[in-house]
Amino acid sequence: MTTSTGVPVRTYGNWRRARGMGIGQLSGGQTATLFGSVLVPVLCAYVSAQIAGVAALIALVIVLMVVVRVDGRSTADVITRRLRFRRAASAGWLELSGGVLTDHPRKADLPGPMAPLVPLECDDGRGGRQGLLWDRRTGWVTAVIRVSPVGLGLADREQADVWVASFGGFLADLGYQSMVRHVAITVDTAPAGGATLRDYIAERIDPRAPAAAREVMQELVDASPATVADVETHVAITFDPARANPRPDDLLGLVAEVTCHLPGIESSLSTVGVTVLGRASVEWLTGRLRVAYDPASRADVARALPGGEMSAWQDAGPMRARESWEQWEHDSGTSIAWAMQEAPRQAVVDRVLTPLLAPGTFPRRVTLLYEPFAASDAASEVEREITNASVRRAWAARTRRDETQRDRADQTRALQAAREEAEGAGVGKFCLYVSTTVTDPERLPSAAADVEQRAGQSKLRLRRMRGAHAGGFAAALGMGLNPTDLARRGHR
Repeated sequence: MTTSTGVPVRTYGNWRRARGMGIGQLSGGQTATLFGSVLVPVLCAYVSAQIAGVAALIALVIVLMVVVRVDGRSTADVITRRLRFRRAASAGWLELSGGVLTDHPRKADLPGPMAPLVPLECDDGRGGRQGLLWDRRTGWVTAVIRVSPVGLGLADREQADVWVASFGGFLADLGYQSMVRHVAITVDTAPAGGATLRDYIAERIDPRAPAAAREVMQELVDASPATVADVETHVAITFDPARANPRPDDLLGLVAEVTCHLPGIESSLSTVGVTVLGRASVEWLTGRLRVAYDPASRADVARALPGGEMSAWQDAGPMRARESWEQWEHDSGTSIAWAMQEAPRQAVVDRVLTPLLAPGTFPRRVTLLYEPFAASDAASEVEREITNASVRRAWAARTRRDETQRDRADQTRALQAAREEAEGAGVGKFCLYVSTTVTDPERLPSAAADVEQRAGQSKLRLRRMRGAHAGGFAAALGMGLNPTDLARRGHR
């Protein structure tokens, strides 16, 4: 690809969905279920025709639930999610309320899947203090590093290519760090409304300055409220003590091990086009969560302490929250969450996510969640995908089905991934989570349309997390929560 001036523009791509050995759009488990549903009635026919007839009817229902797709998902998945949501609603798991006369034996717990997280304050090894998030259920520890993107506005093409290459090296290096479970990169944008800007300027105007200078500054402040935006970027690295060798004996040993890993990660991040501002403190984490759950408190939190920090962890969570199938209500905010359904099908340029990440009319959080494969397992993973693609091709030839262009492209991408891994590239799974929050529920459709339009401009296909907006909201916060891990543990 070249520009109108003839300068080549580098593009990026080669991401693909892990498909397993399933037939067509079916996963491996769905394919096994389909074959079992066909085989069982045949075997029952050797025993009794009546039993075979009943088994055939049951098998027909199972086949329809697996094959028929609803919004890209099988009917069985849709029904299962509905049943789980109804069970959670009947058990009272979707609502949280608090007040002066309410007894809260664990009042510091965050709502929903964030409940196991508690902060840990410790030395950062440099004479300062840092805040870590400890998941009491899994034992994992998450460190949050605050960064500030340099931006591509004034960067030349060669510099942008270097940053992207360095980011690829950063991801590849994660495969050699056995303790790293996943990494979340979060960009949080919100219109500041000018309140924080006015406060910032008012605190710094020298009363002894000339009247003309003070008038000019006041005019600039009055003219800029609609253009001011609050942008926060941070990287959350989640460590799993079970992967450490040797495994830490206690929580203190785990914190010490995590602290030892952070300087190297910070050094790698400084080469990917961001400025490392430092590690998040407990006060900073508390303030960001307070603003996320109660967006109306943004200006108050900003005035409380420099950087929007708060000291009491029990102030981080909302006083009330209620989840419905279409949205999640929490204090003064109402939120909708999305998960990435499909990555861009074509190669893209380095600025492809700019429409989704740029500030807009509504608060928005975008989190890229990356799970690295261990360097020792990466080769076997890509080889497995090549084998699965070959099996699907052999099945298509045996059943005399024409191979689709998408199947051929998928085979090509699998082979390319194997070549890149052999040359030292990292291999991992990634997903994108997006959430938007409004203080006026009537503006929620407009906010949702804004996100989906920006996602289309970024070549992404998003799917609303209906029935799981609280989990999607928590994932978009970038505080160490991975919905995939929740699904593996059977957590709603």
